[in-house]
Amino acid sequence: MASTINTLGPVIDDPPPDERPLQIADPRWVPSTTHRDYFRTHAENPHVPVGSLGASCTRIVRIHRDYVYPRESNTPAFTPQFPGYPLSMFMTEIEFLDLVHEVNDQLDQAFYPLSLGNVLDGCVGFLTCWLCEIVYTSYHKRKSLELERFIEKLNEEVYKARGIKVISPRRTAYLSLDIQVPYPFIRPERGQSI
Repeated sequence: MASTINTLGPVIDDPPPDERPLQIADPRWVPSTTHRDYFRTHAENPHVPVGSLGASCTRIVRIHRDYVYPRESNTPAFTPQFPGYPLSMFMTEIEFLDLVHEVNDQLDQAFYPLSLGNVLDGCVGFLTCWLCEIVYTSYHKRKSLELERFIEKLNEEVYKARGIKVISPRRTAYLSLDIQVPYPFIRPERGQSI
């Protein structure tokens, strides 16, 4: 048997992976959960008055905030993992991903502190003791209002016919993206496309 010579340098003995100290960037730091653990599907609807008809015949599918968004700052973003039932009865996974990515992109534009619009607004605001906000709306507020209008338009043009409604993230303090679905869960009519 021929022996081989290591020409790459000295051999460094790393400790086995389970004996290394945990670091925040280490994948072992993330708790082992399945994607279903991120969602509490069909929770009671907190966006309607208690005891109303809306409270008894609607539920909320809650898409939680994703804290591992690829920015250094903590801009609000929601997890793009499709929760499945009961939302799968009303929208496809592709539609869900498009919705979440568009909401995340608009939130990133509004909340990222080092964007050109936010930096300029901060400088002008500081120089004028924030009196400039009397004259014009800040970049952050304009982008937040664009998100509100986007959600209202989507609800009116697409989701109203299906009986579902996307709740503005502002109503949940940007902690979750709530989607209101009818309860009991009834599939839309055959003529309606999902």
